[in-house]
Amino acid sequence: MSPRARIVLLLLLVVAAGVRLRYFSGIQVGDDIVYSTIAAQRVHGEYRVTNVHEARLGFLLPLTLSYAVFGVGELPLLLYNLLCSIGLVAAVFFLARKFWGDRAGAVAGALAAIHPNLVFFASECHTDTPVALWQALCVLALLSAADSERSRALRVLSGLLLGWAWLHKEHAIFLVPFIAGYAIATRRRWTWLLPLALPAAGVFLAETALNAAVTGNPFQRFAMVRALHVGHYMTAEYATTGALLRRLFLELPLLLFTPRSGHHWEGTLNLVGAAAGIFLCWRRAPGARTFVAWWTVVFLAYSFWPSSLSPYLPAFLLFYWTLPPLAGPLVCLAGGVAAQARRELVAAAVVGLAAISLWSIQRSWEEGLKFAAGPREAHAWLAGAPAARVITDDKTIEVLDFLDGHRPSRTYVPFQKASEFRGSVVVIDRFWTEADRWWSRPIASEADRPPASWVKVYESDRVVIYRP
Repeated sequence: MSPRARIVLLLLLVVAAGVRLRYFSGIQVGDDIVYSTIAAQRVHGEYRVTNVHEARLGFLLPLTLSYAVFGVGELPLLLYNLLCSIGLVAAVFFLARKFWGDRAGAVAGALAAIHPNLVFFASECHTDTPVALWQALCVLALLSAADSERSRALRVLSGLLLGWAWLHKEHAIFLVPFIAGYAIATRRRWTWLLPLALPAAGVFLAETALNAAVTGNPFQRFAMVRALHVGHYMTAEYATTGALLRRLFLELPLLLFTPRSGHHWEGTLNLVGAAAGIFLCWRRAPGARTFVAWWTVVFLAYSFWPSSLSPYLPAFLLFYWTLPPLAGPLVCLAGGVAAQARRELVAAAVVGLAAISLWSIQRSWEEGLKFAAGPREAHAWLAGAPAARVITDDKTIEVLDFLDGHRPSRTYVPFQKASEFRGSVVVIDRFWTEADRWWSRPIASEADRPPASWVKVYESDRVVIYRP
């Protein structure tokens, strides 16, 4: 790699880090709290696999190590995702550069650095951002093995990366058809894949043996996934044929490619990448079909891979945080087109996409702050006020417990379980207790209409705090 390419890569990583730190999402009071609780438990030696989150060993290991070193907190919780998101910028840089040169790598890396979906979920605690990195590195090692003197070592590395991605989330397996298809398309003997397949299978077998030892069920992870997806909410979500057909054929394209989709206009970058893939395939550009095949295999698996055959149900619900693995090949394809276009056109396009992206990122970041803003304010007030017992909604309790390092010095009671308010502090979060919203949490009737005897000790536009 030339000195100029190294400088470009370094600048891309600095930009990616700067944008992600500036728009640090922080806790969103969902899966992040669940993973934080599990990591804190494992730091203290508590290990079990009783739900799907606890089964994600590869994702939890870095979180647990981070907590062991730095303690419980937002940055330790999200550091791994942040680093993986920045690493993905380097991965797509090398992938696009391998086929189309330095300019393609620079543009692919630039788009990954400012992609709204990748930026926003760089500092949220979901498995999909790390999986996007490890899948991209798996593909990079595989493609590099085709013309390298260290082919066998690279194939072993590719298999280990696939196994590591699998330990994060089940949809890492979606790469298997692409890997097999690549070997067939490049006319490799089946033995060529053995250095890749054996390490990946070894990781799977090691996880299976661990689950058997800990839970008595070698396939505990699959049992947990099925229990969550089929038994908990998937059946109700796709109870009708129309809802199921929409999920299979429409939901993912709409999430990805409607220009004003997701967090505002993030679909624009995906649409550019898809158009680039069509153009490169039409021009029969080297490598174009490889990237299109990588993206297509993941797309089809996201759409049709089942979590249950009877009844037929998709593998998971689609959320915006599940989309990062689809972004990598798309920005690489956009880089491929940039390598063939005039420099001034490429510069103008990148500037335009950057403007759209930064506006989307700003709006998304502002919207994401509301979930924990009230509990943070309440926690700051509680730090200076003695309160042995705090009554509030369950989501506010989750944040307060997190801010206490999952070792609270006071008792938290949700409104649903509160029968006696005297002697307590009551925290009313205006956001979480707002009526008739999808996020609305239950509130006790006494808190909703406080008696005149309750003393209001603090009030802001986010929270109201009483002493009954």
